[in-house]
Amino acid sequence: MIGRAVDMRQARMVAPARREMSIERALVWAFQTECASVDFAEEAAPDSYRRAISSAWLVAQRGAIGCRIDGGGHSLPADDAEMIASAVAALPPEHGGRGMAVKIAALARAGLRPDWMPGARPRCVPREWHMNPHGRHARKEVVGEFTIEHRGRKLVRKIEACPVTYVPSQAQIAAARREWLTWWGALLHLGHEIGSMRLLETIALTRDMPPMTPWRAQEG
Repeated sequence: MIGRAVDMRQARMVAPARREMSIERALVWAFQTECASVDFAEEAAPDSYRRAISSAWLVAQRGAIGCRIDGGGHSLPADDAEMIASAVAALPPEHGGRGMAVKIAALARAGLRPDWMPGARPRCVPREWHMNPHGRHARKEVVGEFTIEHRGRKLVRKIEACPVTYVPSQAQIAAARREWLTWWGALLHLGHEIGSMRLLETIALTRDMPPMTPWRAQEG
């Protein structure tokens, strides 16, 4: 019994504690801190898939094809970062596919979220502007004319109007928020897939997520 207790204690000492991260934080860690990259070639060639392969294998593969390892102290991403990047590369079409995979990686690398246009309200503004000696003015267009009589003479007067537009448009705001929802759904999918398959050795994914519809709080 004593020997078994010692073995268990030693196992706990050897096994590193898993860090808890949300899926968003794990993506930032993988792409920003560890400099992982999305490699769609993995999906096209399953035999070279890196999910269960360590960084040592990648070094050996580079040597086998005659590639030199870059100098300057640069190291390969951690295995867990590679696995996260592989999961992003395998994002299915219903969650945005390759386009969303690239966007997720780019946002994570920059530590950003999609711009859902907070505070955006369509504003009515002139469609065009022009400058004259008196400053900047809205450009007007002739939309019609009318005739008046003045001292026995008929005078033609033009009717001018200022064409307007709405900036940003409702369509632009809706598109930005659809993009946010697609990104959010992709993160939910990644968190479930990576967590349920137990792919990570040093990270424990939590269920924390960004707000699904942050604009609702703004509207409230």
